[in-house]
Amino acid sequence: MKRIALLLFILAACGDGSGDADGASGVRGRALAGPQCPVEMAESPCPDLPWEGTVVATATDSGETFTASTDADGRFELPLSPGTYEVTIDAASTPPTAAPQTVTVEEGSFTEIEVFVDTGIR
Repeated sequence: MKRIALLLFILAACGDGSGDADGASGVRGRALAGPQCPVEMAESPCPDLPWEGTVVATATDSGETFTASTDADGRFELPLSPGTYEVTIDAASTPPTAAPQTVTVEEGSFTEIEVFVDTGIR
């Protein structure tokens, strides 16, 4: 019985790889895709649109990855433990692409970012 209790304690301490256990810190923001038009003119603006897909954060010290899906407005939230992460997108094809961003997560707060997804339209 003691072995089972010890095993359960160890498994609980290891977590499930989803980031910060209490959700008190991490990265949140919005992913926007652009350009949407091959030529943008002042009289005919072509703003970036929300991007729906998967945002990926990779811990720079361990290489462990964490993912979150964006909503219809391109918003996402990744609960993460304090540390440094490289944030980008997971795309099934290229384009779209997004330049990786290095983000530092502080204990007890969320780092706000915008992820710019390049549609490849030129």
